[in-house]
Formats: sequence, C-alpha cells, structure tokens
Amino acid sequence: KKSKTKTLPTMAKVRPSDKAILKTNIMFAFILAWSIISTAIIVFQHHQNIELQQRLSKPTSPSSPTSSLPVLQSRMLPRGDGIEYGSGRQYSRRMGDQHQRRRKRRNMKRNDIRDQEERGTSQKVRQHSNSEHDNFVEKNSFPFKRSLRSFANSESFFINVVQSTSTENDDYSALKWSEVSWKDLMTKWDRSTTFPDLIGFSTPILPEESSQERKYATQSSEKPKMILHCLPKTASTTLRTACREHIRAKCAFAKAQKRRPDPYGYRDVDIFYRAVAQCPDVHHYCVQGGDASMTILNYDGEKDGKVNSNWKYDNLIQNEDVESETYHFIHLVPFRNFDEWAASALRQIYEVDEQCEDIDNLLEHCLGYRELYMELYPKSVLALQIGMALNRNNAVPLGNVYDAHQHHIVLYDYKQIDEIMKKMSVYFDFPPMPETDQEAKKIRAEGTCPEKTLMRFHECHDETLMKMDAIVDLKKERKRRRDDMVLMKEIRPPYKYVNSTTMERFDGRPMRGSGSKNKLSK
Repeated sequence: KKSKTKTLPTMAKVRPSDKAILKTNIMFAFILAWSIISTAIIVFQHHQNIELQQRLSKPTSPSSPTSSLPVLQSRMLPRGDGIEYGSGRQYSRRMGDQHQRRRKRRNMKRNDIRDQEERGTSQKVRQHSNSEHDNFVEKNSFPFKRSLRSFANSESFFINVVQSTSTENDDYSALKWSEVSWKDLMTKWDRSTTFPDLIGFSTPILPEESSQERKYATQSSEKPKMILHCLPKTASTTLRTACREHIRAKCAFAKAQKRRPDPYGYRDVDIFYRAVAQCPDVHHYCVQGGDASMTILNYDGEKDGKVNSNWKYDNLIQNEDVESETYHFIHLVPFRNFDEWAASALRQIYEVDEQCEDIDNLLEHCLGYRELYMELYPKSVLALQIGMALNRNNAVPLGNVYDAHQHHIVLYDYKQIDEIMKKMSVYFDFPPMPETDQEAKKIRAEGTCPEKTLMRFHECHDETLMKMDAIVDLKKERKRRRDDMVLMKEIRPPYKYVNSTTMERFDGRPMRGSGSKNKLSK
C-alpha cells in the first residue's frame, strides 16, 4: 500500500494538463482553416483566369483595348501557354513587359491594315502616273522613246546621245540622236574613250517620218526646260556666264536678286525650282553638276525633312498657279575624254596656284582639289543622276506636281556646245541662249604639274572609272563626301586674311606668287 501510494503522484505529473490540450486543438484548427482558405483562394483565382482567357479569346474592338481592363484582371494575364502568379517588383515588371508586347502586336496589326490601304492608294496613283507617262512617250516618240519611269535598275537604264552633223545648218534637222545603255557605258567607257567611240556603241534613234518637220511644241503639253550640268573643263565658264546674263535679261525676279557670279538657281535645288516658277520665259538653266544636293531628278518639295514652301508666299510671285505647271526637263551632261579632262584640270591648278605641292599632298590620299575631283568627271555625274532617277522611280508617289514632271538625260560632246544649244533650242521651239559661242579660257598660261602628279591621279581613279555604277545610296554618298572634305582641310589648311589685299595659310606658309591672282577683290 505504501508503494502504491508513493507512485500516484509520479503518474499525475506526466499527464498533460487541460491548457496544453486546448493549445494543441487551437493550433490544429488554425492550420485547417488556413488550408481551407488558401484552397478557396486558389480555386477562385483559377476560375477568374479561365473566365479572363475566354474574354481575351474574343475579338476586341479598337475602342476597348486590353489595356482598359480592370487592374485585377490585367494582373492575371496569361504568359505563354500557362499562367504565372507572383508578387512584388519582379511580378510587376513581368506584367508590364507583357502589356508592352501585347500593345506592340496590336499596333502592328493596325499599321498593317493602314499600310495595305496606302499601298492600294499608291498603286492607283502609280497606275495613273504610268498612264500619263505612256501618253507622254506616245506623243513624243522621237527622240525620247523611253520614259525614265520605266527603268527599275541601272542595267536597264538608257541615256540619250545627241550630236551635230553640220556646222553650217542651224536647223534642228542637223541633229543626230541615239541612245546607249548604262550597262554598256559602265564596261566600255575607259580613260581612252572618245565621243566617236561612244557613238560607236550606241544605237541610232530614227524618226518615224523621213524628215523631222514636226516640232516638239506640237507634240507635248509639258513645257520643255533645258538644264545644263556645268562641269569643270567642259566649257562650264562659258555656260555659267551665258546663263547668268540670259536669266537676268529674261526674268525680272532674277534681276531683282543680288548680283552673284553664279546664275540664279545654280547651287540650290529649292532656288532652282523657284526660278523655274518665277521665270516662265527662261528655257535654259545652268546648275552645279556633280553636286549630290542638287536633287532635281528626285525632288519632293522638302529640304532637310521640312517642307520648304516659303517661296509660295514670296512677294515677287504674283501667279498663284505656278505650282500646277508641269515641265519636261532635259538634263544635258557634257562628254570629254578622261585623259584630256584630267590633264586640262591639272594645268588649271598649276595656273592658279603656281605650284603643285597641294595637289601632290592630297593625291597621296586620293583626294580631289579644285577642278580635279573624280566626282566632277562626266561619267561620275551620270552615275549620280541615274541613282537619283532610280530613287524617284522606287519611291512612293508623292501625288504632287513634282511627280508629273518629265526628265530625260542627254549626253553631248562639249566641243559642240554652241551648235547643240542652238539646234536643240530650235527643235524645242524657243529662242537660243546667246553667248554660247564664247571661249572664256582660250588663252592660257604655259606650264603644268609634273607627269608624276598626273600618273598619281590615274593610279587613284582609273579603276574607279571602270567599276563605276549608279549611286543609289545618296545618303551614304553625301556622308563620304563630307568625310573627304574634312580630311582635305586637315591636309591642306585653308587660307586666312592678312590684310585687305593679301592672304596666307593658317600654318604660316606664304602663298607663292605675288601677282593679282593672289589678291582679294574688295
């Protein structure tokens, strides 16, 4: 009995108390409730996501985009094939990316629809434009049988060639027309090619009648304008002087401008088109040949991305309908043998500088100087003009007056400039431009640079002459020319003023020669 009574207190100590049992029950109930609540939340979210997927599967109208859904639904958008949940910054960033991708896809669809509509409209405009060109070619089958708009690439491009067959007859019937493909010019025009050689690999264009009695004015509704691309060592001084005086005499607007050594509209394409609109009685214009910024062939009425329409509100313009006029621009590019052209340009440099140090230093980097720029040789100018024409053909029609203008490129022998100007003017039925028979640089000083300088030029550019193709990427070409100009200024520092009559180099070297050529005009 004593032993039993002694063990009873020990057994009472190991029995759990009522408080411990209650605590365990409460914890179990809390865990069970938390599990039930979590399961209910997951099931609820699952049903919400299924409902949202069904809504998203239906097409939405533009007035109710996905981005306008409630915040709770937008946070549960599906990603990929499954559904992801999350919280915090990573979840928000992921959901934001999903919204951006979805918005981008939606905008792409809208843009595709808009592009299809624009392409349909552009196709209609292009068809209308092509029909106009067909009518133009049909009305003017001689000598411009081909429209520049029909050329899709440089290999299919054709250039007109004109020559005078008689020096005594001033009638246009003495003109002989032919055409040559740019593909043939690329492969056959080398440093020894002459104008008779060029005629040899061109195809004659014969009139439909036995004689050319019909004048151009009776065949075309477009007003013809002759554009003379002036290039060094191809009678450019004679043409510039003649154009300057001719435009000032025929156009009051040009005469009102400040007198400059270059003709009105010579170096700026916007001023050129303004001159054409302001001077209806002028039919001969001179422009800077070889300039990549003189985009007459592919002009769209804009400059540096901004519409340059200030000339419309110029006080000098009284006729508001000048912008609706359409013209046929005949681009005249002179031809000269490559060897003769380079030798004449080098002689001109020596005559002006009285030394050859500058040209020698620049030719070490195959850079141009004064008249001796490869970009100013006629074949390079043709490559640039063809590239501009192809850019115009491949661009979306503008639907303005610049799309309606007609363009043709004509190659001629620079030695026949006076005869060509007179006879072509008669053919196009307007008065010839006077003073084209002058020879501004007939009398020249003796002397030139050493033969090694000329050989260095040919080492730099003979291969370029043979591999030259149409310059289609005009933006890249302009950048290349700017880079070359920067390098040229680093090699040959420009001059600075010393006083009112003389100048010297920035590097301190005195200019050679003390004659009037090195004096500044006041």
